[in-house]
Amino acid sequence: MNNQEFATMTKKVIKYAPDWLKKDLRNIVNKEGDKVRVSHAISLLYNQYSFNLGHIFASMDKNYDWAQTAHNHLNYIDNNIDLVALMLKEIKNNSLED
Repeated sequence: MNNQEFATMTKKVIKYAPDWLKKDLRNIVNKEGDKVRVSHAISLLYNQYSFNLGHIFASMDKNYDWAQTAHNHLNYIDNNIDLVALMLKEIKNNSLED
């Protein structure tokens, strides 16, 4: 695979990435600045979706959807760390399209 094919493939992968991930990464870059590293961004994503007060409040309201959603988001992040790194790079370069 040459560089042109790789660039085309990464643009397609990022285009079809979940909107929640794009939004979360944009929020991280806005809060932390464009010097944020991939490992720190992934750590912040884990803190956002791991067990926290959101889970407790959702269970108090008998709304168990949040726990399932958070679990699915954590699985997606785990399985697509390279995608998170690419998206973070694109966001920091201000070239990620909506």
